[in-house]
Amino acid sequence: MFLSEMEPLKNVNPAVRILIIEDDEEMRSLLKDFIEEEGYEADTANNGPEAFRKLAKGVFDLIITDVRMPGLTGLDILPGIKKLQPEAPIIVITAFGSEEVRRRAYERGATVYLEKPIYFQKLRELIHQIVLSHHAPLSPTERGEGEGERRG
Repeated sequence: MFLSEMEPLKNVNPAVRILIIEDDEEMRSLLKDFIEEEGYEADTANNGPEAFRKLAKGVFDLIITDVRMPGLTGLDILPGIKKLQPEAPIIVITAFGSEEVRRRAYERGATVYLEKPIYFQKLRELIHQIVLSHHAPLSPTERGEGEGERRG
């Protein structure tokens, strides 16, 4: 099914923030557009260090990361993500999957493991379920947008 043919699940709360960590510019843009069309707020990082900077500055309700990236891989950054934002669910995606990669992803904190190609209908449903089941979106104060407070 093509992205343009899908009817968006109307997001129950547009304040949900999702960080996409993906080195491939085309895939990063496609994921960002998809997430925004679903009614969520999307931010992107093209590598691990950039992701850590963004995770240190703001709270995300969900993180999506690719596995194979130059420098720090998605598997390498999972423990750091969990340290910075232990409550955030993480979807790990890869085009180079194996049972070993799957096992390591879950051991390091992944909530969901997906192999490419990504089926957007399945991704939509997963995101919606994760957002609904993990927690209510944070208030501006909890996000650190109020009195200078930060959750963490």
